[in-house]
Amino acid sequence: MNEVPTSARVLGAVGRGLITAGIVVLLFVVFQLWGTNFQEARAQDDLRSEFDEVFADAQTQLVAISSGDGDAVIDAGSTQDDASQLPTPDTTLPGGFTPEVLRYFFPEDGDAVARIEMPTIGVDKIVVNGVQVADLRTGPGHYPGTAAVGTEGNTAIAGHRTTYGAPFNRIDELSPGDEIHVTGVLGRFTYRVLDPQSAFPDQLPTVDAEGAGHVIVRPGATWVLGDFGDNRVTLTACHPKLSSRQRIIVAAELVEAPVEAPEFDEETIAAFVDQEGFELPSEELDGEAEQGSPVPEQRTTENLDEGLNGERGAIPGAVVWLILATALWVLGGYVGRRFFAERMHRLAVRVASLAPVGFCLWFAFEMIDRALPAG
Repeated sequence: MNEVPTSARVLGAVGRGLITAGIVVLLFVVFQLWGTNFQEARAQDDLRSEFDEVFADAQTQLVAISSGDGDAVIDAGSTQDDASQLPTPDTTLPGGFTPEVLRYFFPEDGDAVARIEMPTIGVDKIVVNGVQVADLRTGPGHYPGTAAVGTEGNTAIAGHRTTYGAPFNRIDELSPGDEIHVTGVLGRFTYRVLDPQSAFPDQLPTVDAEGAGHVIVRPGATWVLGDFGDNRVTLTACHPKLSSRQRIIVAAELVEAPVEAPEFDEETIAAFVDQEGFELPSEELDGEAEQGSPVPEQRTTENLDEGLNGERGAIPGAVVWLILATALWVLGGYVGRRFFAERMHRLAVRVASLAPVGFCLWFAFEMIDRALPAG
């Protein structure tokens, strides 16, 4: 029997390696476009249940306080879908909040804080607190430090365009006048998309491009999160799709008059922390909270990359999971060749190794996805 030349064996091994690598890359693309959507859908189901149950209770207590008699004016079982049961936009909420109400104004990262609906492009998502990578994997995220929904100032929300449900996939299709409905603990509010000329009159020379209802800017253009002298919601996402090179920005102005957000003094916050065991950064208790802000100013962002530019710290974990997947695949091949003579038995061993290999690849893909910039 003629021995196979070494060069042929090497070329064969390289070819099989390249084919395997190609299959892994294809699987990763499938994971990004469909697997992440599945994860986001499950997270949104949980968040929606939390939003309906928890915020209905918050509304009951808030309206009871605003009525001044301690009696709830809405049923505790009502949900945010019943807009008629929510406080009207001209409601001014006085002091005297209990810890049960206060805790809704101090959400932790990842907690449900609002619901955003954009009928024009078919969006109905629960918004979470925070714009870190982990937050945006579950839905759109509210930038900490920007205004609460329905209050004076700029309420900023970030979201993905191609993965994890792609909530902001079509925000480039929004036109001036299109309505955006945002429901938060203070009520349900309507915003209308502004044209760039009226939304950013002084900043247009600095933008990269301009559309009917949006502008394209660099990731460092944090001025979009600032105060423009009106009451608005600002949507931010990566641009172009499948890239994080730029950001697409949509601004929409509040139609109704803003509500007056409750104010919390240092003593109230300290009592709340003591009772709930809730840990707040020390600067939140310094009595320098912005007037009218439901949550004391605590965090800012240096650029619009936060949560959208990936976590480089996830790379080592991805490498470990890929090495483990490779080792299990090679081990399956070795066991098949070493202990089984028949081809069908060897194939059965290969098939059996797919489960642990797929398990490792799933976690590797998750780590790689966290490390890559959002698209």
